[in-house]
Amino acid sequence: MSRMFTVTPNQAREEIINCISVGLTPLLTSSPGMGKSSLVQQIAKDFNLKLIDLRLSQCTPEDLQGFPMRTGNKATFTPFDIFPIEGEEIPEGYDGWLLFLDELTSATKPVQAAAYKLILDRMVGSFKLHERVAIAAAGNKTTDKAVVNQMSTALQSRLLHYELEISVPEWNDVAYMLGIDHRIIGFINYMPSKLMDFRPDHTDTTFACPRTWEFLSKLIKGKEVSTSSSARVSSAIGEGNAVEFITFAQEYERLPKLPDILAKPLTAPIPPESSTKYAVMSMLVENFNTRNLDDILDYVERFDVELQIIFCRGAVARDKTIRSGHSKFGKYLTRMVRYLQ
Repeated sequence: MSRMFTVTPNQAREEIINCISVGLTPLLTSSPGMGKSSLVQQIAKDFNLKLIDLRLSQCTPEDLQGFPMRTGNKATFTPFDIFPIEGEEIPEGYDGWLLFLDELTSATKPVQAAAYKLILDRMVGSFKLHERVAIAAAGNKTTDKAVVNQMSTALQSRLLHYELEISVPEWNDVAYMLGIDHRIIGFINYMPSKLMDFRPDHTDTTFACPRTWEFLSKLIKGKEVSTSSSARVSSAIGEGNAVEFITFAQEYERLPKLPDILAKPLTAPIPPESSTKYAVMSMLVENFNTRNLDDILDYVERFDVELQIIFCRGAVARDKTIRSGHSKFGKYLTRMVRYLQ
């Protein structure tokens, strides 16, 4: 399948919402581990929809067509209870459902064919889906040597196609909100290509991607990272990436100390090494608060604009109230706006 549209996560969110609001079904494809499922889950949460996570790679055609049941002298296809049909009550506390057809591109040909009616006609067997059911789909790309089956033109024409691309600034925003270890955030900003270091022909047992960086954060949060951590780090992001990340993490031993920065923000030393500068920015984002932000800003403004941008985005992602709740930061952000576009 050739590329039609390439979108960042924020753009993908907007497109998915637009599609389902008019009763159409978007298909979001990407390389493995880029956060397609998380994106759809967040949309369901934001719009108060009960998520129905249906992995089509694990389905049979009967799961989508319904099970034949005899009624008198005839048989009808009765849908399984995972599908909300006309007349059902909306679950208490929700405004509807989001039916997520995950792993669509990994489904077998018969399952893909069984999905035609569900996607276009919004029917399971002879039953119509509830009018408050939205549908979205996701799958891996055919070029990435994942378990993928080519879609028929009939299925292609029933979907709106979007290909997800990596955006480091957008990932930063999410990473700070998720509490990703600040050493990882600093490393990704220093080496952006490592956020998604996936090659279809790779021979490592795993690879670096948003999903595996999140795994690594859980493994190392609050723990020292050194050469003795090689097995732990490699288990998440692969051996080659582990060597580079461990080397970077050890830069933290040479960072200017936060108390020294706060004591003399206008004269505290700025590290000469580029990697250490990125580490400093992630450390400052991790540790700022309303009491020390004035001094931190005095120090940050002594860095190149590229690094100041990283601090700005990270600070706002960590605490959105500082836009208006801290006068000095508000004025600083106004000066930085032209660089943040």
